[in-house]
Amino acid sequence: MSKLSKYRTCPALGREISSADCGEQRHSRLACPADCPHNPFAPANYSQLLEIEDRLDAKTLDRLMALPPERSSRLKDAAATQGNIAATNAFFVWNIFFERNADNATFAQCWEKAGWMGLKNDERVLLRAKMQMRVALLETHRVFADGHVEGVELELLSSEPVPVIVRDRGLAGMAARFSTILTWLYPLPHFWRLCGTGTPIRDMAQFSAPEIIREIVHHLGGPATESDMRRWLAEHFMHFHDALQVTERLRHRQMFARMDAKYGKAVYELRALFAQCCKQLDTLPMVTQEDLSPEERKEGFVEARVWFDAQPQSKLLTTPDGRMVLGRVLLGQSVWRLEAFGAEKFARLRRQFEERLGERVRFRAERVDDLGARLDAGQPAVEESLAPPRLLENPAQLIIASSRVPARPPGLSLEDAGEELCRAAERMFLDERVPALDHRTPREAARDPALRPKLIHLMKQRVRSLDERNLRDGRDPKSNDITGWLRELELDEIIFDPPPWRPPPAQMLEEEELDTDDFDRPIEPDPNRPPAPPLPAAPLEIDEAARRLENALDMFATAAEAEHELYASGATYLDDIERFTLDRLAEDDFCFAIPFLLQVWFALVPRGCRAPQINYQKLENTFMSNLRELELCTQARTPKKLEAFFQTGPQPNFMLLLLSGFLHAVTKAPAKFQPKLEAQPCILALLKSVVQELDAALGRQ
Repeated sequence: MSKLSKYRTCPALGREISSADCGEQRHSRLACPADCPHNPFAPANYSQLLEIEDRLDAKTLDRLMALPPERSSRLKDAAATQGNIAATNAFFVWNIFFERNADNATFAQCWEKAGWMGLKNDERVLLRAKMQMRVALLETHRVFADGHVEGVELELLSSEPVPVIVRDRGLAGMAARFSTILTWLYPLPHFWRLCGTGTPIRDMAQFSAPEIIREIVHHLGGPATESDMRRWLAEHFMHFHDALQVTERLRHRQMFARMDAKYGKAVYELRALFAQCCKQLDTLPMVTQEDLSPEERKEGFVEARVWFDAQPQSKLLTTPDGRMVLGRVLLGQSVWRLEAFGAEKFARLRRQFEERLGERVRFRAERVDDLGARLDAGQPAVEESLAPPRLLENPAQLIIASSRVPARPPGLSLEDAGEELCRAAERMFLDERVPALDHRTPREAARDPALRPKLIHLMKQRVRSLDERNLRDGRDPKSNDITGWLRELELDEIIFDPPPWRPPPAQMLEEEELDTDDFDRPIEPDPNRPPAPPLPAAPLEIDEAARRLENALDMFATAAEAEHELYASGATYLDDIERFTLDRLAEDDFCFAIPFLLQVWFALVPRGCRAPQINYQKLENTFMSNLRELELCTQARTPKKLEAFFQTGPQPNFMLLLLSGFLHAVTKAPAKFQPKLEAQPCILALLKSVVQELDAALGRQ
């Protein structure tokens, strides 16, 4: 190796310098420029910075553990109790850079006074930078493919943002324009850097991100001045994080409560010929033909119609050239079924249908499932006292609707057609009166100085949502952007180039979006509920079985309330049974069986308990076996055979009482509500199968 290879040109000094002197002086005694190839803190050498950080973190942890036993053991015990990466990061950041000892010095300051023992120059430079760390609210503006992000640090108590350039691959991989993140921020020579994790601050009605933070800090008893508030957040970062999550969950719960997510089905019997009823239906201008699904054909329906809504709730719910759907009509030769999403729509559909069809049809039964309540029931319990009451005001209103649009042009993919509809909806939005803008249109608000800040807040939300959707769906942000609409509104101050294409982050792919698929997704049992108690070792005596069956539904005001408790326990019981009896039980027959299925469940599984684990494939197999056996018993035409069938299970007294109650209900129900004769053995076999599998799942003492 030649002597010259040990020297390099130093742009800071304008002469050659040894590699050893470079390593010991850069950014401590030398102001190294960003374009120096030997500068590990230069943007181009970001990977070298990460290596330095890894070494510094390891040395810092070793030094922490070398503290006097009374403190190091306390740190070890406390660190072990942190529940996740974010909590662990917040714990160590506080203990290294913020917590002060009896001499009013932090751990990092004590290390500095000791001469940075064990650290090289680059590690000392990095640690000095980290000692300037503070809790910051970052709003991102531009995201670049090389891993740096431009944005502003939002002040918590003023409106003067401070421009920052951040270098962080994780942030650049997931940030959208106008993402707001409460995080740990510190300055390096050429850019800023995040330390560990951050907490996204999402929209809450009219509240800005700084307002949300101030409201939560105040509610949790934190200070009012900005410097004190930042230090309080450093110490109570996870307490703030927990309160924010609770507030978001309670707002979601309010949204579910306000959401009209009732899915209604009504069955009508034809009193006129099928052809006559179809002719009357097809004269209506709001009705058009639609294809049946394979499942609907299996149910016996032969045609379908879609019934359009002449009075949609908002123009924003109607796509250009599209028509809002009120509901559907499934046509069978003797029975028709109406279906609609939303209690208000379902009522209007029934009313309009009955007015148009008149005496040609007769109502038989209906079923309304509260899907919003099911979603709410799946939410985990939270400590509601953590949420500031003011942030729970004005909860979001979610309206679920569907529309039909003309067939897409040849060659246009379904994804591109969907995006074109979204762009068309954005164009409509510019001229729609918006409650958040005092019922003015965005174009009008753009010209009103008093409304312009509200419009900017609203349009930031829309830009951020679009960027996040592009990232999640893997679309090119440059080809799917609404910057043109911002220019139309002359909102130049929030016009920034869209982010580059990036692969969706893993956590984004794992997140569950709220869509109609969620309504059919099984709900996990709430781990906070106690397990259901085991059944007695011996089969239930007749008195005990009667008491349980009698009390099972007395504790609920309605069957809907019992259904809600069933889903809240984590059971997918009714959904799974409906699935494997779909080809054997018509809708109205299954509706007749539901109260008995609920009665069986709550007679054996007390209210408030966690749902026992049931193998639904085994339940289906048991059902098929029982159905075949029961059919043989009915063919024998002897009561003893039927009685013997119900006494062969694990709960004979329980089953005989259940059989008696079922037969009594069949004979007392009006003829139009009675299950069909061929459906009754199917329901009885189902009830016996459920009792068998629940008995097995609950075990014996």
